[in-house]
Amino acid sequence: MPKQPSDAHCARRVDRSFRSIGLAILMLALVIPSGAVGQEDQGFAPKAATKESEGSVTTTTELMALDQKNWQRPQSAFKWIAMARDIKMPWDTFGRQGWMTDDAYVEPVDPGVSEFSPDTDIFYLVFAVSALDAPSQYRAAWFHMPDGQTPSTELTGTDALFMEMNEKAGYLEIYRPEDGWKKGKYLVKLYFESPGQDLYEPNVIGTMAFTITD
Repeated sequence: MPKQPSDAHCARRVDRSFRSIGLAILMLALVIPSGAVGQEDQGFAPKAATKESEGSVTTTTELMALDQKNWQRPQSAFKWIAMARDIKMPWDTFGRQGWMTDDAYVEPVDPGVSEFSPDTDIFYLVFAVSALDAPSQYRAAWFHMPDGQTPSTELTGTDALFMEMNEKAGYLEIYRPEDGWKKGKYLVKLYFESPGQDLYEPNVIGTMAFTITD
């Protein structure tokens, strides 16, 4: 069952929700297929595939797995994105709310990591994007994979970051469930969406994975 965040965690999310959002045009490109530009041509949209199933045609979504080792390069909708044990704010950046510079950013600590111990309370997905031209939201949702391949339908946890216009950097928090981590592999789905929107598969712009080990 997903963690019920503490008051402090909720406060951080409220702060974050007034901080950043943008790419309404990009959002339309993700959600509304265009005859002129297909999903495969957009570079970051999930690839749609069709298959025959008992005489009827069904549609499946092939999620894009991001490269977590070679992370210092453009992938999907990100200029770069890294899974990290921690984050740091450079001296010329004030914080998540009330940035002191026009080009605020955050840096990953121990980027490229993907294995964590069961006592890990929190780790991060740190990313940079092109300057947003409209408020938007990035979200991470993670699911346990009991067999190491198939994600459970039960949501383990989720975190969202609201980004204002012109913001170019941010991070999402992956936190330990209230009943603790189950050992094994987890799938993280990354969404680009409108604020307040329910999890919607066509909004997935990439996936990552991590493992809880001994």
